[in-house]
Amino acid sequence: MDFRLPGIKKALFAANQVSSKAGDAPKGYLAVYVGEKMKQFVILVSYLNQPSFHDLLSLAEEEFGCKITMD
Repeated sequence: MDFRLPGIKKALFAANQVSSKAGDAPKGYLAVYVGEKMKQFVILVSYLNQPSFHDLLSLAEEEFGCKITMD
């Protein structure tokens, strides 16, 4: 599996810097809340169609027992 994490990390960092208010995401991005403290991450919408992103979500589903549906 190739996740290209440095590119994803850079995009997440840049998007999170732009998004200052809770619930606010720049155009073309999706705000996702993770964990008990509901930490916000902003994801580039185009990642949602990437097979490697689906693989990453499947790993998270196995690790944490959450159910993720990508329809």
